[in-house]
Amino acid sequence: MSKRKDEAILHAHSYGKQFEIEQLPDGCEQTSMGWLFGATRQWRGPEGLHVREYEGRLLAHYDRVDPRRNLVGHWIADAPFELALGSSGVVGMLASVTVSAASTLAWIVAALVTTVSASIFARKRF
Repeated sequence: MSKRKDEAILHAHSYGKQFEIEQLPDGCEQTSMGWLFGATRQWRGPEGLHVREYEGRLLAHYDRVDPRRNLVGHWIADAPFELALGSSGVVGMLASVTVSAASTLAWIVAALVTTVSASIFARKRF
């Protein structure tokens, strides 16, 4: 597909805002990196493009950071809630093997509050 056709398919969209496309632009690679959210397949493309296929429909959005190049940066800028939940889980697992059940619960709650707060800040900041 030519660059002009790609430009007709992809027009300016804000980060994270989902939009429908008719066909995959050049440069898209099928990937398993990312949540499917009910999609049958997904692709990552140029400029942070992330495309999911739902029953033949292609829904796309732009990520601020491409996880193929910077996974931690992607979590911080584009998936802070997932980062928050994952961090809380890790803290809970570590606490469960080192301290009592009550202390483990306190660590999990503290980690969840902290990471969700960081998630909210990141969503507003980025």
